[in-house]
Amino acid sequence: MFTVGKKRNKGVASQTSRRPFQHMALRRLRKLKKIVPDAHDADVDVLLRQTADYICILELKLTVLRRVSAIYGV
Repeated sequence: MFTVGKKRNKGVASQTSRRPFQHMALRRLRKLKKIVPDAHDADVDVLLRQTADYICILELKLTVLRRVSAIYGV
């Protein structure tokens, strides 16, 4: 497994050109860590689980807000 958000040594820079998919995935995981609350030190599997939970929470909030706005006619 690989870590997210840690800088690599300068001698390893040639590996990023050989593995563009891994480099892209690491970059996206770093961005995801910034979005999901309390995910700064999480491992990849924990980060994905927290992301799924966060999406469910946001969907629930959206449903509540839609129903409240329907009640008050906003």
